[in-house]
Amino acid sequence: MKAYLVVTITCPDRPGIVERITEAMSEFSANWEESRLSRLGGDFAGIVRISVPQEQAEGLAGAIRALADDEFTVGVKIAEQADSAAGQVDSLYELRLAGADHEGIVHRVSSHLADQGVNVENLETEVSRAPVSASPLFHMEAQIKVPAAVSVSDLRASLAHIGEELGVDIDLGPVGDG
Repeated sequence: MKAYLVVTITCPDRPGIVERITEAMSEFSANWEESRLSRLGGDFAGIVRISVPQEQAEGLAGAIRALADDEFTVGVKIAEQADSAAGQVDSLYELRLAGADHEGIVHRVSSHLADQGVNVENLETEVSRAPVSASPLFHMEAQIKVPAAVSVSDLRASLAHIGEELGVDIDLGPVGDG
């Protein structure tokens, strides 16, 4: 039987960060399952899902926690294996947003999605500069799981309304249509 660890890390970016985690894993017959890792500014941040034999979970969690120091922040959670609810059919959609950068965009959209029971599966954002004016442009891409009970056309319409309020364009389509 397997246990699953969810590990979060943050530290100043430098070579060897991933190697520190995988070296600890190698002593416990652990497997790197999923991850999202990124350099943000001058820092490195990541979240990793690791499987490990049940009897090795506490030992691996301790070994990973022991990697922490003044610059290397580590969080470890022993997690349950997530099973989908029986009979529930959710659909994955891509949400793309672009427009002038200003405060509150992510909060307004994520609040609306939560109110609809929509789960954010993946979210990436960035601010870039417009080619001619160099004005800050905000971009957001999310993969969301829409419950079967939620009308996608109603969700699309409500997001379009929010986009008008915020002065951004919001597109919603099936995963892979982009």
